[in-house]
Amino acid sequence: MLGKLKKLKDRSFDEFKERGRQEANVFAERFGISRQLKLQTDMQLFQKFDLQAGKLSADSLLKHFRTRKTAKFYASFENPEETVDELRKRFLTDETAIINRADRICEGFFDLLGYENLRFEDKIPNWHFDPILQKTSPKLHWSKISLENAALTGDKKIIWELNRQQYFTTLGRAFWLTKNEKYAETFVAHLESWFSANPPKSGVNWLSSLELAFRSISWIWAFYFFKDSPQFTSQVFLQMLKYLYLHARHLETYLSTYFSPNTHLTGEALGLYFLGTFLPEFKEAKRWKYLGYKILLNALDFQIRADGVYCEQSSHYHRYTTDFYANLLILRQLEGASIEQKHHEKLNQLLEFLLFITDPHGETALFGDDDGGRFYFLDEKPITDFRPTLALGAVIFGRGDLKFAAKEASAELLWLLGVEGLQKFDELEALEPKEPSKAFKASGFFAMRDSWNADANFLLIDCGKHGFLNCGHAHADALSFVLSSNGKSIFVDSGTYNYISDLEARQIFRSTSAHNCLTVNGESSSIPGGAFSWKSIANARLLEWREDNNFVCFRGTHDGFARFGVGYEREILLTKHGSINLTDSVRSVELNSYELNFILSPHVEAEIRKDSVTVFCKKNREHSLLTIHTKLITEKVINEEVWKIENCWISPRYGTKVESKKLVFTVLIKGNFQICNIFSKVDNNI
Repeated sequence: MLGKLKKLKDRSFDEFKERGRQEANVFAERFGISRQLKLQTDMQLFQKFDLQAGKLSADSLLKHFRTRKTAKFYASFENPEETVDELRKRFLTDETAIINRADRICEGFFDLLGYENLRFEDKIPNWHFDPILQKTSPKLHWSKISLENAALTGDKKIIWELNRQQYFTTLGRAFWLTKNEKYAETFVAHLESWFSANPPKSGVNWLSSLELAFRSISWIWAFYFFKDSPQFTSQVFLQMLKYLYLHARHLETYLSTYFSPNTHLTGEALGLYFLGTFLPEFKEAKRWKYLGYKILLNALDFQIRADGVYCEQSSHYHRYTTDFYANLLILRQLEGASIEQKHHEKLNQLLEFLLFITDPHGETALFGDDDGGRFYFLDEKPITDFRPTLALGAVIFGRGDLKFAAKEASAELLWLLGVEGLQKFDELEALEPKEPSKAFKASGFFAMRDSWNADANFLLIDCGKHGFLNCGHAHADALSFVLSSNGKSIFVDSGTYNYISDLEARQIFRSTSAHNCLTVNGESSSIPGGAFSWKSIANARLLEWREDNNFVCFRGTHDGFARFGVGYEREILLTKHGSINLTDSVRSVELNSYELNFILSPHVEAEIRKDSVTVFCKKNREHSLLTIHTKLITEKVINEEVWKIENCWISPRYGTKVESKKLVFTVLIKGNFQICNIFSKVDNNI
């Protein structure tokens, strides 16, 4: 009750007003007095257009949309034959993968998040069914469905991922590549099935406004792929327009302005911008577009910190945000609209952070929550490979350092910028970034590397705020780090695994012991209060960041163990000749058990020897990657310190977990002490 009262006290008049307006609309829908409860009739829809409604018909409307020149879509759609030829020439493996996946979709097999080969009967999905938990979400008014009750509805993330229908771009690309109408038939069958199974405002697929935004964008993409197919009839198109209109009305009514003013809000705003841009015939289109653009510009001020890092302290949500604003810029360039200076500056900063958190082997260091989703799926890169976004940024801003990190163009670049975009990427000179390391002090991330070579030592350290607002996507990872050496991931973040379907696993993967951190008495530095909330949070603070020609040094602290009477600092020193010194310093007068955790990548193993620990490739035990020498500095040791290897789980993607190991150094001690670890890169050529 005290927590609820505090929330009420902290709310502004504008928030009370907006929440009240939304509740009034929910009330109207529940009691059958809302105009949004029914689709428009044909005539009502025609009257929504800035066209001569009296002369409109389903056939004339589709003909208009097929031939119009008023709405510019991505450059790849200007010349489909040229785009397909370039795809075949440069991305041959993508072509094979696209067709194979599209064929599987036609047969009813789907890859959703980390789950592969999910099978639906009759080849057409049950749009309310979670095939993992075998739960069907009820057909209630959306406002009556709990966001976090997986026992009743199944895992909404899985259901929503299917209902985003982003796989329509796979069917569309296969259609362009093969001219086979079966892909258009499948698209139309799925679209009509969705219409039938999801009447207005009924069921889980109306619950999250973000899902409506993503689904609307998917339908717009699909239109441009399939608009000339005879399978895509005027009646199907008319029904799609009715649902798109209702999606837009729902979005502007139930924006996440105060509920989830994070990527939910910006994703919804981008959905409105898409709807307003590509359906200018609607009389409300200018309002949708203006509202979406206004929200996106305003969000730059509170979602992007001063150093360019997205506020939720999550690498995957940072990429989401970068893709949102990159696509907004592309759309505005296509229509010849002005680009705000802060849009340019913040997008550049977002890309700068992605550049520095790209590890030597090309993947992106994981931190914070990973929901497994993407803004689009337009190439065959792994989800942990963010380099297509860097390649896009390289072309948009002409940045050779982004091209250096991206290495090569991807098919995503072709679909977003067309053949000309690929040519610009080819002509751009790749330039090694001037700085090997960089401090992002406003957000508390510190990227260290001894070079930009493929075998460099690389660390990313988290010493920032616990999260954003209620810290829903945060982990108990204060002062954690990830490490790559010899071009391989060594110490990694454990990932996310799930949000609500397994709350015990949710807390394990968010815990301090699932990160490369110190725990005290087996407990985390921050204590969770639910799937997306916390009872207490650790406040991390930078103490020192120094660089010179020979080393870079980080030193930070957090107060997460103050409840045990423990003061804690961590120092990491990276030298240019390849060694890393990690020093954990503890101040305490009490007797406590301390565990220093190092989560090993699933691709490596470790061996504890008499005076050291060696990490080596799992596939080749002769190929050593790193040695660890440990020294305990103290006057009072209660028990001998112990290194051990424990089993653990790694979640490389939402819904997936794989077995791995973690190194744990344990000591029971009273008083002040330091644990000094020296990580040394191994030269296997000696």
